[in-house]
Amino acid sequence: MSRKLIFLPEVSRDFVEGFNYYETLSPWRGGARFEAAFKQALRQIEAGTITHAKAFEHFHRIILHRFPYILYYRLVEDRAVISGLLYARFEPTKIEAMLKQRIG
Repeated sequence: MSRKLIFLPEVSRDFVEGFNYYETLSPWRGGARFEAAFKQALRQIEAGTITHAKAFEHFHRIILHRFPYILYYRLVEDRAVISGLLYARFEPTKIEAMLKQRIG
């Protein structure tokens, strides 16, 4: 089973912020490693062989390998709506509010 990935516009901004942060810490490597971890998480979601734990109501989450970031998504039929790539150390209430705001 393969899932179609749909990205909310805010995810692009989330990714760029994380990428730039790690690229600043470790030029030429940090951003690339962050991107690889992000793509690995997307492949897991797209493959559809694993449904990750629910975090808030309709959102599932997957922790990026070796980074304190969590990728949040919702399942809608055979699609995964990628809703956020957020810093894991944010307050849970802040994360939940951000995700709910993004879906309206």
